[in-house]
Amino acid sequence: MISMYENILVPLDGSRNSQQALEEAVKLAKQFNSKLSLITVINNTNFYYGAGGTGLPANMYDDQKNVANNIIEEAKKYVDSQGVKFETAVDIGNPKNIIAHIYPDQHDIDLIVIGKSGVDALNRVLIGSTTAYVVRNATTKVLVVNAKDE
Repeated sequence: MISMYENILVPLDGSRNSQQALEEAVKLAKQFNSKLSLITVINNTNFYYGAGGTGLPANMYDDQKNVANNIIEEAKKYVDSQGVKFETAVDIGNPKNIIAHIYPDQHDIDLIVIGKSGVDALNRVLIGSTTAYVVRNATTKVLVVNAKDE
């Protein structure tokens, strides 16, 4: 039988919402025997506003990479403990574009499971929510997951 969702993309940013999305994606992966793609995107669009277009000092990228790698490591441990197939990616660029278009197109993604809102309230106000963008613009199905209240 062909799985309805062979490849599920789960964008992670370390927020409670993205953790809930991961848990939901794991349930779906078990049900449909899917492979999860766990991705964290280091947003380089932030770095241009204050830096006069010069980008970021290299060591600030290192900090961002460390945070991204930690998020992915935690997710890997969880998914592995659940016995679900997965691959991981840490990308640098515009999260909206990578999550809605680039990654799904390159990896044959059938479903994006994404948290309702991420960690960065300021950017959400300035640029609009990544989730809202993905819902409006992705060419694949999108499942938005709310964090349960504590």
